Amino acid sequence: MKKWIIILLAIIAVGVYLTWPKESLEKPIIMSTQFNEVTKTLAVSYIVDHDDDTYLMEIAHDTIGFYPPRTDGNWDGKTNSTQVLAAQNGYELREDIVELTDDQLVYFLSQEGRTLSIQISFEDYPPIETILVLILDDETPVVTKDEETLRYTYTSPKDVTINLIGHYDSVATISFKQDGDEVVFPLTLAQGDTVDIFIHEPYKLSSKNSLLLEITTIENQSFWKNILMTEPIPEGYLKQIVKETNAQNE
Repeated sequence: MKKWIIILLAIIAVGVYLTWPKESLEKPIIMSTQFNEVTKTLAVSYIVDHDDDTYLMEIAHDTIGFYPPRTDGNWDGKTNSTQVLAAQNGYELREDIVELTDDQLVYFLSQEGRTLSIQISFEDYPPIETILVLILDDETPVVTKDEETLRYTYTSPKDVTINLIGHYDSVATISFKQDGDEVVFPLTLAQGDTVDIFIHEPYKLSSKNSLLLEITTIENQSFWKNILMTEPIPEGYLKQIVKETNAQNE
């Protein structure tokens, strides 16, 4: 009898751990901020407590502000497009989308580089500094999915030495192989040579979340590819992110 009581208490303890948030949030945690040329949108996903009724007020770059649609038509009223992408352990992963005019689309396409420093403002919180990643139409490659891992095979268009392969705006990690062997950079490729780029934990942090790869050569040339994330976030993931973020802020 005592054995079953112990087992029952253990099950209850695990259930409480999985369903009860252990960390409080001082402000929303930004998970993804992306400009998408195809959909002509800015998308922001963020974690908040499930009972936090804050809302996105503004996305600002330099002195220009961009705003989601409002329920009452006021620029600072509650949005009418907020989506809850996931609800776990007392937290929510929410997303707001700003639809861009043609002039605003041209504005972002005219910017230099592939990332922009922006400020995101929520009701009742100070502005949060973060990075907006630009996802362009003609840079989506063919990838192979292997369970929860994605593989992109980069084929060199010419003789080149790659100094680094990195990525933006994702909690995913990447690794590399060539002909089955681990890759060490700088990596010299002849025209037609390939290198496999593996993306681990390709979790969808927003409704159309992409990972932006940047391949940089020793001549300081850069090539970009954006890869659409495929996997839903696992149970307990929001709590994990909150815990890690709080630990970094201590």
